[in-house]
Amino acid sequence: MRWTRPSWRIPMSRAAGLLVLGLLASCGDGGPDAGISAFDAPRQTASSHRLVTLVHVGYQLSYDCDDRLGVRFAYTLTSDTGQAARPTEFTRVDPLLPTGCPAQLSAGAYGPGWARGHLVAANHMDASDTQIAQTFLMSNIVPQRSTFNQGIWAEAEAIAECWRDTAPVQVVGGVLANDPANDAFTVSHGVATPDWFWMILVSADPARPGQQRVLAWWIPNIDATGTLSSRRVSITTIESRIGTARVGVSGVDAALKDSIGSDWGVPAGGCGAG
Repeated sequence: MRWTRPSWRIPMSRAAGLLVLGLLASCGDGGPDAGISAFDAPRQTASSHRLVTLVHVGYQLSYDCDDRLGVRFAYTLTSDTGQAARPTEFTRVDPLLPTGCPAQLSAGAYGPGWARGHLVAANHMDASDTQIAQTFLMSNIVPQRSTFNQGIWAEAEAIAECWRDTAPVQVVGGVLANDPANDAFTVSHGVATPDWFWMILVSADPARPGQQRVLAWWIPNIDATGTLSSRRVSITTIESRIGTARVGVSGVDAALKDSIGSDWGVPAGGCGAG
């Protein structure tokens, strides 16, 4: 039986969704989302879903027990010290899930055109076999369009990997599943399908000693995502859509949170994204 979604997950009609995006664009807050996806990007709303925090080696994951979906991840990357091999299998049940908080029903593939998308990147957690294996727990895996997974999301992951040897990089990200009509895998896996992905990077600014810089992206879970640069938003924009507490970024100057960060490029001497 399909569970009942809280009120903030009730979908708008396609026409209404496009109207809202058009109004946001006319107010200067539509950004790169306007006119590209029919999904609505709601502002902060309440949720009755049960969330639990899973503390793994190297990262924390907020997991929605009702949707069987990881919704937020957080960790800090420091200098890359390992190259542990990627596991060949996914593990269905996360041993940290508490009683009454179910895992996805299957660790198998979602279907054609869909990837078992990592929230926490395996390459970010390759310091040990144990650490990288924890990224292959299905609690860290969500339905993600294959072209998105292999393209724009991989580019965002690579930026953090490139700069971690220069200075620590705080990585915070997550998903929003707000359109039940797109949930194609509730029968096979019991999981809601994310409609939006977001990621925030915070690190030292090499051009301004003692100062921070940030990058933030808000990306629809579709094939035609556009470029990563076109998906840049401010941290404040993400907070306004899913709530400041859900984003959970602290210690960042208010002016930086309100700004859309510039592309970071590649460190001097190249990018050792291994």
